[in-house]
Amino acid sequence: MTKKITKEQVLQNLQEGNARFVAGKQKAHEHLARARETDKNGQFPMVTILSCSDSRVPPEIVFDQGIGDVFSVRTAGNVCQDSQLGSIEFGVKYLGTSLCVVLGHTKCGAVASVCAGQELEEHIQALVAPIKPAFERTKAATGKTGAEIVEDCSKENIFVQIETMLAKSSILREWVRRGDLLIVGAVYDLATGVVTFLGPHPQGEKLVG
Repeated sequence: MTKKITKEQVLQNLQEGNARFVAGKQKAHEHLARARETDKNGQFPMVTILSCSDSRVPPEIVFDQGIGDVFSVRTAGNVCQDSQLGSIEFGVKYLGTSLCVVLGHTKCGAVASVCAGQELEEHIQALVAPIKPAFERTKAATGKTGAEIVEDCSKENIFVQIETMLAKSSILREWVRRGDLLIVGAVYDLATGVVTFLGPHPQGEKLVG
């Protein structure tokens, strides 16, 4: 990929790649050759993706991309805390990615644990804490808790994390405001392999100021 590709073209590239993945028609990636090329010339990823650490959701595979194409930031529940935010800022400012995708997925264990009110070990509890605002919103909207709201909560969590990114990062706000960065949410379906893009945050203009 080159730095000149537009954010709209990047999004289309990901959509087409996912379609190939679902159809079982992935490209024949020359991974070793690409590794050698990026070693020599450096990396120019086209997209930064914040996704869940779930072993069933490898971004490069579900979007049918190769080595050097994706600046990948992964953490359970695709939450955005300071270390993830710093990585995202690095991908945008120093690697020039014009698209950032916050990728959630169905049957997310981290989201399910919050919806169930499960008591977890201290570091895991701290890890999933950023999901709680999404749970509270989903609970208020549906009047339900537990397994019934996991999928709705997962979608809400994607937008909560985007809110966090924009609230805490002047870099991201500025790049979005200038039109140099597009941040969108997406959900990966474990059963079908399909990625559904949710678009930008509904209140994106208000969030960037």
